[in-house]
Amino acid sequence: MSVQPPSPTPTPAQSRGNRTTVIVLVVIAVILAVLAALLLQNVASRHHNGAAAGRAATSASATAVPEPTPAPPVADAQTLELIHAETHRDPADAQAKGKVDAPVVMVIYSDFACPYCTQFAQKVEPELADLVDQGTLRIEWRDLAQISPTSPLAAQAGRAAAKQGRFWELHDAVYAAADPQGHPEYTEDSLVAFAKRAGVADIEKFRSDMNAAETVSAVTEAKNHAHSIGITGTPFMIVGETFISGFQDADYMKAVINSQAAKAKAATTSTTSAAPTASR
Repeated sequence: MSVQPPSPTPTPAQSRGNRTTVIVLVVIAVILAVLAALLLQNVASRHHNGAAAGRAATSASATAVPEPTPAPPVADAQTLELIHAETHRDPADAQAKGKVDAPVVMVIYSDFACPYCTQFAQKVEPELADLVDQGTLRIEWRDLAQISPTSPLAAQAGRAAAKQGRFWELHDAVYAAADPQGHPEYTEDSLVAFAKRAGVADIEKFRSDMNAAETVSAVTEAKNHAHSIGITGTPFMIVGETFISGFQDADYMKAVINSQAAKAKAATTSTTSAAPTASR
């Protein structure tokens, strides 16, 4: 049996050195642990702030409403001349509403069987009522009856109601009952019912005017005229000195109308300031 030699006994200097080494290692370990904790806290803080910013950005993106862009000005002189010609400002026009001298006229080409015209009448026109009432906007109706076989009959009913000063009341009654996703069909009896609802006083005259040859001819001529100047779809709006093809929401329409009103006011101010002053 072999005998292991006894382990050497460390000297006092060696013991002190070992203790110093252990202390240094412990201190280093503590420092590293503290640094690791601080690093983790910093990373967590950045993650939290980044997530919060991301949620805020997502929320802002979800709720932000883009500003409506007004229709562009018409630069073409021929188109501008046509727009001016289509704006009648006739005080005797029973299918118009608003002040004759309003700074902005909206000429609307529409069809009682057009679903987008129905949406415009139900959702947008009521939002424009204040602009009409305060004298900023005048609306002039134009028949473009082409969607369904009974579109012309509905347009004829509008003209018959206009002869008794109840066009806009009939307009409101017909569009209020229309399906904004459909193409309603009309009969003489259904249009008479709408006329009664609109407060047309003389129903027999209404029925006679609706079916009169001159009324039928006027509706056909209105459609042909619109087509001749390139307007083939409804709704189509001339607004001041620009135009809008197709449905637009109330915010967009207000932006265009207000833009055109400001333009008209600026033009009037410029004309007034440019006028020569009479000498005394």
